[in-house]
Amino acid sequence: MSHSPLAHAMSDSVASSRPNAEPVPTTLSVPALHTQLPIVRMLTEVVAMHSGCTLDQVSDLKLAVDQVCTLLIDAAAPHSGVSCSYRVVGDDLHVSVTATTVAHWRPASDSLEWRILELLTDTVTAGEEPAESGRGTVSTVEFTLAKPA
Repeated sequence: MSHSPLAHAMSDSVASSRPNAEPVPTTLSVPALHTQLPIVRMLTEVVAMHSGCTLDQVSDLKLAVDQVCTLLIDAAAPHSGVSCSYRVVGDDLHVSVTATTVAHWRPASDSLEWRILELLTDTVTAGEEPAESGRGTVSTVEFTLAKPA
């Protein structure tokens, strides 16, 4: 029986909700389509809540992930996907969003989109590397959010 990426990712997150258990790193891969954004937002909310984020942080994280995914989907190569990875390191929730884009892609550091990401997160970086296929670029945006003490 085949499981959807969402079911697998959510089962990993739910397993991490056991008392005294470390949150399990979670990854979700979806087609690079705007219709997939509600799934990404839902998983982001679940992971953030199970990681001990406040309601304000959950909202900020959902907005940041939505913003990055939207930008990457707009630049994505045809028939490619977007991957969101969530992991807790110490007191920080780390998020990495990756997609294969048709060309070099990186938000300008003075753009509205980048400034919004800087306001919503504690750190944010963007990087690119050539795709293994030789066509397109693997673009990644990573950010962190410090969980409350």
